[in-house]
Amino acid sequence: MLQDEFIQTCREIWPNLTKENYLHKTYIGVFRYFEGQARCHGNDTTFSNTLSIINCLTSTHDALFTKSSCIAATRAQFSGPVAETTVISYCERALRMMLTLDVRIDSREGFDLRDKSYTIDWGDITSLARAVEHHFLSNGRRQTRGMVTGRIDPSLSLAYLCNYRGFKVFWTSNISEHLNISWKSKIITIYEHKVFLWNHLRNSKTPIIPREILEEAIDTLNLLFPLNDRLTATLLAQNGKEFQGLGYCSRPRDLCLDLGKFNIWKDRIAELVEIMNEEPKGLKQLTLEKDGRNFLPFVTFWVAIAVALLSILNLPFSIISMQYTIKQYDLALAQACSDPNARDALPQYCSTGS
Repeated sequence: MLQDEFIQTCREIWPNLTKENYLHKTYIGVFRYFEGQARCHGNDTTFSNTLSIINCLTSTHDALFTKSSCIAATRAQFSGPVAETTVISYCERALRMMLTLDVRIDSREGFDLRDKSYTIDWGDITSLARAVEHHFLSNGRRQTRGMVTGRIDPSLSLAYLCNYRGFKVFWTSNISEHLNISWKSKIITIYEHKVFLWNHLRNSKTPIIPREILEEAIDTLNLLFPLNDRLTATLLAQNGKEFQGLGYCSRPRDLCLDLGKFNIWKDRIAELVEIMNEEPKGLKQLTLEKDGRNFLPFVTFWVAIAVALLSILNLPFSIISMQYTIKQYDLALAQACSDPNARDALPQYCSTGS
């Protein structure tokens, strides 16, 4: 994808921003995402068609009111007859570039349960905004096990969990997969396009993705990636992520430390807090955590190691001391038995065989 094509795509999605915004380093991930989507198009003509569809869907008020109106608006961008499957494919691709969401317009077969759980099911008689809202809020209510509240330890960060709890990060371009946790593999999935969330918030009074979802997603990223944190900076640099340049997007991190303020991702955050509060196991005990929370187990472990080492080091000296004592005993016995009357006085020690 050329730079001009990238800027054109950004302008179609966020028309109120300037060219200078789009060239900021925080858009590197967005460029790669658009480039990946463009590579799927196959040629310049299909990519041009997709841009015209994006323009139509973002500028026409009723285009996303219902699924049928979206399909009709997409079909209108073609000069001749087009198969229904082609229209739907273009429509889904445009929405994926606009929203970083997987919106399925037709009822396709062959998708497993995991795909369906992270896919927006757009019904026939509802708007896309309502479908997106229903997807996130229903998933949030389904996950919630109870009224989870409390203040979150400011030390919580994804880098902390990776360094001290053995977790790994998997980056996704689908916001619906955000904060998915694989307990077996110890992998936390993180949505990587913070700039998408921020742009949708500041570029529209009524974004397609409801403001509550956009704001809470930003809050989770602010919580897990604190500014001016050495471990976080190292983690992001290793993974080539530049979204820290956006700051906290006018949402101070202190506001994210109240677990009760979360709704959609509350249970996920609560689970991460539980992971952080666990005592380190195995080799993790060898390292003192930056906030000293494992100080007692750390000291206990190393004191035990020191005692064991001292015992091992003292073993040769104990052996030498024992041998020296045996030799002293043999010398004293020999001296005692050298007396002519010793055999009569000490028959059990000074026998003929001694």
